[in-house]
Amino acid sequence: MLVVKVLAAFVLLATAQAEVEFPSGEMFEPIEDLSSLGALESELQDPKNTGSQVYDSEGFEAFGLSLNFDVSDFKSPTSRYFRAHPAFMSCLQRTYNVLRRTEETVVIAEGYRVAADSPSDVYLQTGAAAVIQLEEEDATTTIQELAAIVIEICVPIFQEVQGDIGLVLFSDKLQVQLQGADETGPLFRAEAGASMNTAAFETWAWGQIDETYEPISVPECPADADSLASGETFPTGITAPEDEVGDIDYPVTRDKVEDFKRLTQYPASNIVFDNEERSGAWCGSEDRGRCVDCSTRMLGSSLDDRCADRVMSKALLDHLRTVQRMVQDEFSGVKLKVLEAWDEPHAGATTGDHPAGSLHYEGRAAKLTLSDGDAAKLPRLAAFCICDGAGYVENKGDHILVAVQKQEGFTPTFIEFPETTLFEVTPPAEMEGNYTLEPEQYTDNDTLPMPLFDSDKREAEEIGANVTIGDFKDPAARYFRLSPQIVQCYEAVALRENKWNKLGEMYRHIAVLEGYLTTENQGEYFNMSDPRYDRHTLGWAMRVGYYGDEIYDHEKYSPLRLATFAVIKCGPLFDDIGKGIGVGLYRNSTFIDIRDDTEFWADDPDLLPVNVTESDWAGEMAMLLDYAIEGRIIEPDSLERACLHSDPPAKQSAEFQHVHVEAVKRRRRRREAGEEEEVCIPRSDTEFCTETTPHREVEVAHIWGEVKRKHLFRPEADVKAALEGCFGACGTCLEGAIMEDKTEHCNNFLHWVNFNFLNDEPDITNFWARDNQELKAQACRDHCIVKAPVFSLLAPSIEELYRPDPKKSVQEQIYSMANNPSPVMELMQIIYAAHASGKVEFYVEDAAEMQSLRAPLKVVLVFNKNVSEVIINAVDVEAAEGVVQNLVFEWTKSSCPDDTREFITPFSIVEMPSGIAKRSPEHEIREMMLERHRNWEHDWISSSFG
Repeated sequence: MLVVKVLAAFVLLATAQAEVEFPSGEMFEPIEDLSSLGALESELQDPKNTGSQVYDSEGFEAFGLSLNFDVSDFKSPTSRYFRAHPAFMSCLQRTYNVLRRTEETVVIAEGYRVAADSPSDVYLQTGAAAVIQLEEEDATTTIQELAAIVIEICVPIFQEVQGDIGLVLFSDKLQVQLQGADETGPLFRAEAGASMNTAAFETWAWGQIDETYEPISVPECPADADSLASGETFPTGITAPEDEVGDIDYPVTRDKVEDFKRLTQYPASNIVFDNEERSGAWCGSEDRGRCVDCSTRMLGSSLDDRCADRVMSKALLDHLRTVQRMVQDEFSGVKLKVLEAWDEPHAGATTGDHPAGSLHYEGRAAKLTLSDGDAAKLPRLAAFCICDGAGYVENKGDHILVAVQKQEGFTPTFIEFPETTLFEVTPPAEMEGNYTLEPEQYTDNDTLPMPLFDSDKREAEEIGANVTIGDFKDPAARYFRLSPQIVQCYEAVALRENKWNKLGEMYRHIAVLEGYLTTENQGEYFNMSDPRYDRHTLGWAMRVGYYGDEIYDHEKYSPLRLATFAVIKCGPLFDDIGKGIGVGLYRNSTFIDIRDDTEFWADDPDLLPVNVTESDWAGEMAMLLDYAIEGRIIEPDSLERACLHSDPPAKQSAEFQHVHVEAVKRRRRRREAGEEEEVCIPRSDTEFCTETTPHREVEVAHIWGEVKRKHLFRPEADVKAALEGCFGACGTCLEGAIMEDKTEHCNNFLHWVNFNFLNDEPDITNFWARDNQELKAQACRDHCIVKAPVFSLLAPSIEELYRPDPKKSVQEQIYSMANNPSPVMELMQIIYAAHASGKVEFYVEDAAEMQSLRAPLKVVLVFNKNVSEVIINAVDVEAAEGVVQNLVFEWTKSSCPDDTREFITPFSIVEMPSGIAKRSPEHEIREMMLERHRNWEHDWISSSFG
């Protein structure tokens, strides 16, 4: 039996010459061959077989074994070499952390010692023991309270390495140790002068272990919560627990040491365990030849001392410790009783108590009842299990069967996917090699989690829209890795492919041809030089392609198209997590992955557009990726709606003809049919319109006289009719039939008139908020709209005044906002922007001024393909930035790509240049002419664009 126990001793996860990580994060290299130290070999032995290892302190004394305990704090002052155990140092550090919350400090009075130091206890020679005490003389924490903290912190830590705790209580200090593999169970001893004797200390300490295994919180489970009558199951309709929580891979037995280690043992006495096998001739195997009595308390934590009924998966233990508290809270004096958890062969059942494939053989199922044997309470016990989130619950009449899913650790690590939630698992040890990642895969990709999930019984479950877990996993494997961003990428590409489908158009399916691949299976697909190597095993890649009869045009629906969508839609997703994108073109498929450095490649040059090299294509994709990350790709949510409202600007041209956008046409039809009420009812029969008729006629005659002086490129009758419809018309309201007609005539006239804008040269166009005269001076140093001949022709008429009563001095505007608004100024700004090319600049002070220029800004950012750069000079950069970002977001989601640029023009928002240029004489003359016009125009623009 001793041999078995020695084999089950704590073995750190380190191979020969492999470094061991301590809680500080520091890596230490153990000395594997102690004979190389000569005479020191015998002095450095571990007398208790705790699993500690020997290290060399030379050059490392100031290095941390944990955050607050350096090598020098722990090692013998007389020895260069020392023993240490990471689990023990974790115990000390976390104890230190708890004490610091009360602003008290625990220190190491004695750490590792060699025999020559004459240590107070042989355990101090193990490197897994220390004598600790409180640093402050006036500390309020007692040594007994310190012991309670150590038990709460260290018992679960030592359980993880299949070890027990040892505590020796003194009057002013506490010896803490990780019991060796040659010992059985925990040790609690009190020395003379301590606050209690050994018997009392032992009883008290076991009570503290009970406290340690109480749940942190308990879920609500009201009296009317779902319960189960005899024969009923949760979830309803599931008759076998395996169908809900997944099958076992293979039975876990004691000789499958790594799998058995991953199970845990419940050490407390809050739960009663039936332990019916305790008197049997053998448990586990005949060769083992012993059964353990754990009906009162556990024997010990070494693998051989474990008691079967107390052994279970960590997920099941976490569940049961919560349920037991719910039981005790509701039924005074009654405890949860476990009839069976993990199962193994024993003398009374040589193949185990359950049929092959039972979840009990993985420690994921338990038979429960209550200590008072009252079957009437079983429905309520089932409710407790359901309230705490058990995967499967069944009332068997005389007991409750509960089962849990596989998971990593005591509490699940949830990973949210678009359509479901998965949690991390660990594969069984015998299969682990097929899922293990190489160390360099972890170190090279440590910024993104790579959890493993269980697909059993869940392959048909949707993990994203129109895509299942089975689509992404290796068909030859149960477990898989998958990044949520890859699923989001798939959804985004599929949505992009189909979101502009017309009514009745068939959905174009995109298949995941390859998702996760195991380490073994990827070797059948890629060699190490392939850019796809290792990407699928990380769960960071997918290969996708079109499939189905609806894909009739394979030249259009090609890998190249999917690659473009992947760059636009997935690139920003990956950028959000600090990663780049990899996109590869293959015959009938596209490879997409998450990687540190963005990369684009083509398996065959024939997959690329004609006369485009791989390098050129990669450059185009890189540029497109930048635009996508910056949110500059024009891609409306609804293509139909965007194009319905699209009104692209145009340069002056005799061939131009204003056409109302479809949205305006529909509005007019609804008004005519009486289906739409107008907020403002347009009227042209007002007293104002009658009074101003002769004045408007004068303005029309004046403009026409100037126009007639030059050659017309459009029939005279057309131009004059447009002029009269624009300047001769009168009517109220900023919207409605009258304004729509005015807009049509004014737009035609501005495009046909033989006075132009003179800003076709590159890099000369500037805009400013028209009520800001200082910024006007800056903007008009080069070219601005006031320098356009068409502006000089029309602006005096737009701002012309008249006297309603010739006998009085009061004047009113002919084209006033309230009585006869005109679209001329807005249209001139739009057409001026349409003529711009190269670099265009804006000058604004704040958010309001930026908003007032949204019409020309939209033209140069969204429509004008000749503009290469837009610079916005702002006094308040942050405010202007906020307005522009909101507008760009709106325009990219609502503009019609049939009419626009492919992406928003590159733009920057910079601080206003210092100094304002002096005004030129020409500028002063125009300023005087526009003085009266300015105020109403600002109001009009703010109302129109605000």
